[in-house]
Amino acid sequence: MNDLFCQQLMGNFLEYKRQGRKNFVLNADLVDYVKGKKLQRGRPWSKCKAVYVPLNINGKHWVALVIDLVNCSLIVLDNDCRLTKSDDMGDHVRPFCVMIPLILRKANKFKHLGQQLTRPWSWRRPLDMCAQSRWSGDCGVYMLKHIELHSMGLPLIENMNDENAEYHRRWYVIEIFDGSMEP
Repeated sequence: MNDLFCQQLMGNFLEYKRQGRKNFVLNADLVDYVKGKKLQRGRPWSKCKAVYVPLNINGKHWVALVIDLVNCSLIVLDNDCRLTKSDDMGDHVRPFCVMIPLILRKANKFKHLGQQLTRPWSWRRPLDMCAQSRWSGDCGVYMLKHIELHSMGLPLIENMNDENAEYHRRWYVIEIFDGSMEP
């Protein structure tokens, strides 16, 4: 997913809160993301176990948000938990907890999830899953690497830390430059 998805979801969440559940009309673009139609390399979510979303917190910090389509929950992969208290992180994640089930229900491909589509999903930020950065400025690289490692089922702490952040930053620049990674 991309940041535009986040912006559209947040905007829809504000409308949802303003209009109420009965009067709310979901933006069709969000359903198109779920159907794999909005991104150049899009894939229908119905063929995925998880979807990864880059989430910016207060314009200052990037985290990876994992939409777990198997367990119907959200996971925040955060390399600097000191920056955002759990309550504040909850405020940033809550729109996803509320909107993802609504979007999936509207996409009509997730009937097997049953009651999980009728209520907000839970979220967690496992503090022992991600190495915590000692300094600021590497959150974007951490976020990208966390998505890459988590999607392959590899441990995050052993494979991403302050010592190798600069290496990964340079590697991503090369991948973007040669076109093997979509910016």
